[in-house]
Amino acid sequence: MKATLLSTSLLFSLAAAVPSNNSNNKFQRRCNRLAQTFNPDSKTQVLLSQYVPAGTILTNPDNHPTCQGRPTTTALADMCRLRLKVKTSNTSGLEMEVWMPVNWQKKRYLVLGNGGLGGCLAYADMAFTTWLGFATVTHNNGHLGDTAEPMMNNPGVIEDFAYRAVKTATNSGKKAVKHFYQKSIKNSYFMGCSTGGRQGLKAAQDFPEAFDGIISGAPAINYNNIMAASGHYKKINGNPGDPGYLSLAQWTAMQAEILSQCDGLDGVVDGVIEEPRTCYPRFEALMCATGQTWASHGCLTGRQVSTVRKLFEPFYGNDGNLLMARFDPGALQNNDVWGGTPPDIGNEFWKYAVYSDPNWDFETQFSLEMVAHVNNLDLYGISTWKELTKLKQSGHKLLVYHGLMDSVINSENTLNYYEYVSRTMGLTSGELDSFFRYFPIPGMGHCFGGPGNWFIGATSQNTRVPGVTNISAEGGVLMSMVKWVEDGVAPDRIVGRNMNTQTGAQNAIKEHCKWPLRNSYLGGDPTAKASWGCH
Repeated sequence: MKATLLSTSLLFSLAAAVPSNNSNNKFQRRCNRLAQTFNPDSKTQVLLSQYVPAGTILTNPDNHPTCQGRPTTTALADMCRLRLKVKTSNTSGLEMEVWMPVNWQKKRYLVLGNGGLGGCLAYADMAFTTWLGFATVTHNNGHLGDTAEPMMNNPGVIEDFAYRAVKTATNSGKKAVKHFYQKSIKNSYFMGCSTGGRQGLKAAQDFPEAFDGIISGAPAINYNNIMAASGHYKKINGNPGDPGYLSLAQWTAMQAEILSQCDGLDGVVDGVIEEPRTCYPRFEALMCATGQTWASHGCLTGRQVSTVRKLFEPFYGNDGNLLMARFDPGALQNNDVWGGTPPDIGNEFWKYAVYSDPNWDFETQFSLEMVAHVNNLDLYGISTWKELTKLKQSGHKLLVYHGLMDSVINSENTLNYYEYVSRTMGLTSGELDSFFRYFPIPGMGHCFGGPGNWFIGATSQNTRVPGVTNISAEGGVLMSMVKWVEDGVAPDRIVGRNMNTQTGAQNAIKEHCKWPLRNSYLGGDPTAKASWGCH
């Protein structure tokens, strides 16, 4: 899930870098000949090489029904488009694209992460990052579509999904970029959110030498327990007609009640709970009095309040160890899972990847014993829960962020990982700062959206805002990482904007603080950047 933005100075530099017609013609010819000239190894097949001028509307070739998003993407830069098929084992392989812009003055290389079950290419993010001047790679993570079905009885596809597709696509993309430009890459970056966030942390843990800078958003780490938790929560909420079941409308009412109790804790009533861990709402406030009903008074039964309580409690295994932290109060907003629909991602992962049984389902077969089994199995290290010694030794950088209104992956899961790394490596936050920084983003949902200042120039965000190219990239996660790697200027804050997704208007701006500092209201206009500090 996906992207970032342009500063005024960068716009001028791009304008100055427009090539002459002669050099552009050479670029086109070299691009169109790649199918004949690029033959890196017997495992790699060139499917397409074509010159694409800015403004071209491209039909996304992997527009699988499960791949959400737009069926077309508009190229934002003159570039060379290369599509490859790379074999990863006798039973598996991936498809990938490399977009190489005419403007490659900084010699930057970027690999984009995936989302969900990982088989959809990040075309919109490719368009934007090539406009920023990055040679950009995206891939299908070893299978087509946002589904785990290709993993059934095929360990090779599971291994690709766990880590190998990222590693393979990164190496293959580097070969293509070096071959095409006949120049060396100066700096390599990774950016992803959700599944892409997990991919980034997997690289940071196991092969950090591949990237100078890694940006990991809302990472799906502790992966086995995330997949288990989706079934656990679904079983708690039950199905329509069950005594404790809450409809989406009832969850929305509970969300409003939680905000009414906790929104003002930070000194501002703005729809955002700046620090959810300070919020312990009394859910019984929404309980019906004698003779009242949901239809008559918009209230909940005692059984329904019990459901809410259980869903805001941590999830523990049979051995008493924590499997998943509680959801952040205020996070369960407009999420279909809490409206009663099946948890497709978790259900598919267990059905196809773990048990290779299309008849397996959470409703009848899920148990804590199975959770322990899956954690012991930990297919190809997919849990992605390891310390960062290799990253520290490499000298490379990791920036992690997570929205504090994420209704898909609990933000406290990421916080727990940060503190785990600190304890395991015996490093204080000040010592971690040299290679690992974490930024909580209040009021941001899963990778994008929410009532807060969620627009931080990250993956999955640029297509949500009209006229996004008019917004400065300075202070966002991608360009902050670039400054950290290339200029040695480490980010202490990340600039976030509250954006109108209909008009593209900027409603407010705020600088989000590096953990363990927290956003603090100083007084004055709460939409003004100067009204907030880090304490």
